Amino acid sequence: MKIALSTILLTLLFSFLPGRAQTDMSYSESFTLLKSEIAKSDYYLEKKLTQIDQMRKQLDSSNSPVAQFDACKSLFQMYYDLQIDSALKYAEHMLALSETSLKQQPIYRTESMLFIARVYAYTGTYRESKEILDSARIVGAGLADEINLLYFTVRMELYKGLAEYTILASEKKIYKSEINACLDSLLRYTPEQSVWHTIHLANKLKAKKEYDSAIKVLFGAYNRLSLEDREMAHVAFYMSTLFHLKGDLEQEKRFLAVSAITDVKYAVKAYVSLWKLAALLYDEGDIETAYQFVELSLQDATYSGAFRWFQQIIKILPKIYEAYNTKIVQQRNAISSGFLIIACLLAFTILLSLFVVKQYRKLRKTKDQLSVLNDDLTKMNQELNSMSNQLHLSNAELHIANSQMAFSNNELIAMSLLKETYLSKFIDLCSDYIEKLNDYRVNLKRLLKRGMIEKIQRELDSTAYIEKEYKAFLINFDETFLKLYPNFVMEFNNLLPVEERTEVKGALLTTELRIFALIRLGITDSAKISRFLRCSISTIYTYRSKTKNKSICPDQFEGRIQVLDREDLLLSY
Repeated sequence: MKIALSTILLTLLFSFLPGRAQTDMSYSESFTLLKSEIAKSDYYLEKKLTQIDQMRKQLDSSNSPVAQFDACKSLFQMYYDLQIDSALKYAEHMLALSETSLKQQPIYRTESMLFIARVYAYTGTYRESKEILDSARIVGAGLADEINLLYFTVRMELYKGLAEYTILASEKKIYKSEINACLDSLLRYTPEQSVWHTIHLANKLKAKKEYDSAIKVLFGAYNRLSLEDREMAHVAFYMSTLFHLKGDLEQEKRFLAVSAITDVKYAVKAYVSLWKLAALLYDEGDIETAYQFVELSLQDATYSGAFRWFQQIIKILPKIYEAYNTKIVQQRNAISSGFLIIACLLAFTILLSLFVVKQYRKLRKTKDQLSVLNDDLTKMNQELNSMSNQLHLSNAELHIANSQMAFSNNELIAMSLLKETYLSKFIDLCSDYIEKLNDYRVNLKRLLKRGMIEKIQRELDSTAYIEKEYKAFLINFDETFLKLYPNFVMEFNNLLPVEERTEVKGALLTTELRIFALIRLGITDSAKISRFLRCSISTIYTYRSKTKNKSICPDQFEGRIQVLDREDLLLSY
C-alpha cells in the first residue's frame, strides 16, 4: 500500500522532537508491549476497583450534599468506561441529590441530567438522550463553560452514534453537520492548552480532509503525553484514524496498539482500538492473534455493557471465527496426512523386514550347501556368515524403529481425538451460548415492547443469569475433563499424603482440582487460570503453592501433574 511522502516527512520530523522516549516505538515494539500489558489486565482491574472502593467509602462517610454529589460524579467517571450500568446508577444518585438537598441550585440538576443523557447516548438509547439534551439546553442558557462543554460533548456523542447506524445518506449528512457544529462549540468552550482542544481541532481539520494538518496538530499533544496519561488512548486512536484515511497501514496499527496499551493500563472495558487492530491483523493473515483480541474485546464489551461497541464487534467476529476454525481444520488435515505418511513408512518397513528374513533364509540354505565344498571355498563362506550377522543386526534395528513409530502413531491418534473432542465441545458451547443470547435478546425486546423498563433494568442489574450459566459451564467442563481423564483425581491424590487427599462429590471438581486440571491441559499461566475460574491471581498462586508444598514431591509436582493419566489415555485408543 502506498504511503504519501508527506506522511513520511511528518513522521521523521516529529521523531526528533524531545519527550518521545516512551512513545517513540515501532509497531512491532508497541505490539509486543500490548501483549505484555494484556497479560497484566487483571492487575490493572483490581487496582481500579480498589480506587472505586476508596471513593465509595468517601461517599458513605460524607454528610455534605455537595461532597456527596462530587463523590458520585467521580464514581460516574470511574465507571463510565468500566461498567456503564453502575455509571448510570451514580448519575441517578446525583439527580436525586439535585432534586432534594441541592434543589436551590439548578446547575446540579442540569449536570446530572447531562450525565444521564451521556449514558443513554452510549448505550444506544438515542431518543431519550435527545429529549434530555433538548430540555437541558433550554434550561442551561448562560451556564458555566464546564456545563456547556459537557452538553456539547454529549450532543456530539449522540450524533456520532446516530450517524453510525443510519443507512440514509440524507440523515447521515444532517448528523455530520450537527457533529461539526458541536466541534465548533467544543473548541470555543475547551481551554486552548488542553489535550482535548487539540483533539477537537484535529477532528475539525479531518472533517475538512486536511489530514496532514490534523496529524501535525495531534503530534503536538502526543509528544507531551506518555503511556501513563489517560488522554494518550484518545490521541493515539484519532491518529490511527488519520493514518487509515491516508492509507498508511503500519502507522495505523502502531497507534491502535499504543491506544490499546493505555486502555489496558486504565482498566478500560469499553474501547475500540483493540478490536479494530484485530480486524487489521485478520486481514494480514494473523488469525490466531486476531481471534484472541476480538474474543477479549467481546468479553470486555459484555462486561462494560457497551452496546454500541458490542454490535460492532459482533459484525467482525463471524469471519474471524470462521478463519480460526478453518485453520484448526487445516492443522487436523495436516495431522491426518502425517498419519498416512507414517502408515506408508510402516508398510514399507514390514515389507523390508520380510524381504530381509527371506534373504536370510536363502543365505542359510546356501551356507548348508557350501559346507560340503572343498577348503578353497572356506574364505567365501566366512564372508557370507559375516553378511548374515549384519543383516540380523539390521533386522533388529528395524524392529526397534517399528516399535517406536507404532508408539508415536498411537500418541498422535490420541492427541488428534482429544483435539476433536475439544473442538466438538467448543462448537456445542458456542452454539448453546449464541442461542441463549438470542433468547435473552428476544425476552428483553418483548419487555421493551410492553414498556416494562423497570423489569428490563432489574434483568440487566441482576447477575443471577451469568452465575447460572457459569455454574453450568463449570459442570460441563468437569464432566468433559473427567470423561477424558477418568483416573486424574485418583492419580492426583496419589501425589499427596493420605490426610491431604481430596474427595470429589459426584461428577464435580473442587476449585483446587480445576486449577490442576487446567494445568494438565497445558494452561499454566495463573492469569489465564484466574480468568477461567473467576477468582483473583493471588488465590490461584495460594492454591498452587499450598498444594505443591504439601505434596510428596514438591519440586516435580506440577511437572507430574502434566503427565497424569497419559498412559491410560494412550492405551484407550
